[in-house]
Amino acid sequence: MSAEFSFSGDEIAAAWERYRTRLFEGQRQLSEWLVEHLHLRPGQTVLELTAGPGETGFLAAERLGPEGRLISSDLNPGMVAAAQRGVEARGLTNVECRVIDAQQIDLPDAGVDAVLSRFGLMLVPERERAVAECRRVLRPGGGLAYGVWGPFDRNPWLTHLVGAMLEHGHAPPGDPLGPGGVFSLAEPQANRDLLAGAGFTDVEIEEVAGAQVYDSLGDYWDVQTAVAGPVSGIIRSLSDDERDAIKATLESKIAPYRADDGSYALPSLAIGIAAR
Repeated sequence: MSAEFSFSGDEIAAAWERYRTRLFEGQRQLSEWLVEHLHLRPGQTVLELTAGPGETGFLAAERLGPEGRLISSDLNPGMVAAAQRGVEARGLTNVECRVIDAQQIDLPDAGVDAVLSRFGLMLVPERERAVAECRRVLRPGGGLAYGVWGPFDRNPWLTHLVGAMLEHGHAPPGDPLGPGGVFSLAEPQANRDLLAGAGFTDVEIEEVAGAQVYDSLGDYWDVQTAVAGPVSGIIRSLSDDERDAIKATLESKIAPYRADDGSYALPSLAIGIAAR
């Protein structure tokens, strides 16, 4: 049985901004892979979709130079505001932050040289429409690079938390393997089929293995229950006793990854996809 819960986009955006550095650094290798595979040159225009607070796009902005342009976008206005604050903190002058729906990109045909997204396209309900939109806004020869989470069983950093919740009768909404689910593009062939449907013919896919590192069980709990969307809403709806019970179950599940100093390094597997 699922708990009654609610969460707002502003709350999730605030959590992502609070943990922005560690959420970026935890998957920096993937971000660097994506930017590298766009083969960017100074003066080009890059669109980042589902950008969150924007750190991956900021890597691209550094390569575009003062004459280039990064359009950092997200559907959540709170994320866009967080990205704008990131721009200002870094003194970037070649970045524009905008609210954009990946399923209906408010840009002209053939208007950008590259499209970038990290951990967002798999969450878009109509992903075929989104990828077709990416194709539409790309100039001839332009590239798309995006990252998704790999298979369920290769990402215990997330699955053990959800498993602990399920054991106590609290199921996050939706199908994690279905359209819009966190693991909906975990298989390489699903990405090849999606991209072929939009007219992309040159596709490269690579696994990017890593680990999500936490100082303690409490650190893991605080971060993941703040940033993980519907999970956050469920956890906040529970009593202290219910939260403590889930946390105890979680502790037993992740015990194999505990170091002597009480820290945890939970394996993760991302997939980088580049297409033209």
